[in-house]
Amino acid sequence: MTSTMFRPGSPVVLAHRGGTVGVAENSRQAVENMLACGVTTMETDLRATSDGVAVLAHDVTLERRFADPRRVSDVTWWELDLIRDVDHEPALRLVDVLAEYPGLRLNLDVKSDDVVAPTLRAVREAAAADRVCLTSFSSRRLAIAERVTRGRTVLGTGMADAARLLAESRGLVQLARRSTTAAPTTGRAVQVPLRFKGVDVVTPRFLELAHERGHVVHVWTINDPGEMHRLLDLGVDGIVTDDPAAAVAVWAERGLEPAPL
Repeated sequence: MTSTMFRPGSPVVLAHRGGTVGVAENSRQAVENMLACGVTTMETDLRATSDGVAVLAHDVTLERRFADPRRVSDVTWWELDLIRDVDHEPALRLVDVLAEYPGLRLNLDVKSDDVVAPTLRAVREAAAADRVCLTSFSSRRLAIAERVTRGRTVLGTGMADAARLLAESRGLVQLARRSTTAAPTTGRAVQVPLRFKGVDVVTPRFLELAHERGHVVHVWTINDPGEMHRLLDLGVDGIVTDDPAAAVAVWAERGLEPAPL
């Protein structure tokens, strides 16, 4: 690991979009609620406006959250800042979240090519490399982030890399070797669902292989306390959840802190 944001053996709670139970996703209210719970790591997504501003947004369009059919990439930040979502909350710029919440750690899924540069610029301007994890389904985007950040921030693994690890864990070594991308360096955050297309992903062997290579494994999106306990027993390094308060209760039952010290 390039920073202390994620550490093997110190399971962390990651609030999915700040937590969506009882609060609006990707809102200041969500951030403040999770921090009040004792959770300091937010898992969220980034998209770029037409004028190159990185904003917290999962969807390609504004339809679900803002009742606006346009794509995020079709509006300027000035236009987006004038409207409110279905919970009457404004959109958030990454640069503002980094500035307003200096104790907040951000696990950022870079959703498209056009948001890579605005994201890297915002992180650099906020001097926040040590409290950010950059991840993406795209290994190519992560390769760009690795070159630019020069090991100063934690990185995730792309889908191809996670699939290779899954293939190896299931004994499909030849399939794993067919990948045309180089295996990522050690110290990545491998962030995966419990299952993918009916196949169990998070198994003892999968965790063993990831840990042997210096990675941490985070599982998304888990809201059931019983499942959280099971995964922690299995040895996962973090859980992404919509319900940070429930996760904090699970961590407390186990004598754990929900965030790295």
